[in-house]
Amino acid sequence: MLLLKKPGVNGIFRAKYICPCSSATRVRTYSRPQAEGNESVTHSNHRQGTRENLQDDWVVLSLPYSGPPEVMAKVARFKEICARHKPVNADREKAWHIFVFDDKERMEAALKELVEAEIGYPVVVSGLFDEVAECCRRAGTRPHTVNHSLGFWGRQEKLPPQEVLEITSMCGHALVAPSLVWHFAQKVQSGETDAKAACGEMRRMCLCDIFNHIRAEGLLEGIVGGLKEGRLSLPGDLSNQLPATEGAEP
Repeated sequence: MLLLKKPGVNGIFRAKYICPCSSATRVRTYSRPQAEGNESVTHSNHRQGTRENLQDDWVVLSLPYSGPPEVMAKVARFKEICARHKPVNADREKAWHIFVFDDKERMEAALKELVEAEIGYPVVVSGLFDEVAECCRRAGTRPHTVNHSLGFWGRQEKLPPQEVLEITSMCGHALVAPSLVWHFAQKVQSGETDAKAACGEMRRMCLCDIFNHIRAEGLLEGIVGGLKEGRLSLPGDLSNQLPATEGAEP
């Protein structure tokens, strides 16, 4: 992740490395062409947070998603290596080859093994920019390409609070809505469920399983704490849905 502050905007913005994990010649040979319009997919690139709470959020993915048997054998090798290093989302069958780690050392160990395996395809790693660079160096590779996010533009007053964005931005296809986060924050606050179960439900919405439900648990608990302390307030259309707390006036 690139530690880049756009003028006038506070926060840490997302970036990703594309690591060769093979010789330069093979990278050029096997790199997947960019989509029509010369755009690249960056759905792992906009995860919001602080340096502290992004320490448990590292995304590793590779292409292609389909192909002839010799290609899929390389894909299977990639998945085998990543799964061995205990990503948080290894328990679900994936349509796409994306692994999320909540521990930098495990991510780095997977990257190092991928470099040694010479699978012949680029590997994308999203995380704190300077720390991913160091992981690449220690793993014996270097960045081939770096993409970074410049944050949000336009009518930013329409955005939910930063605490909510830190959860919703972990689903790159925007299937974890702010209203869903508020909904589960209410349920956790009222005691109907706990943060672990709530984040498990939010994870189900993310079709590519890039949502880090382990990190989300702590973030959701922070939102609930903010509601209890008055630092955060529910949107107007939800504020009348919270049950009265014990001892409060009806």
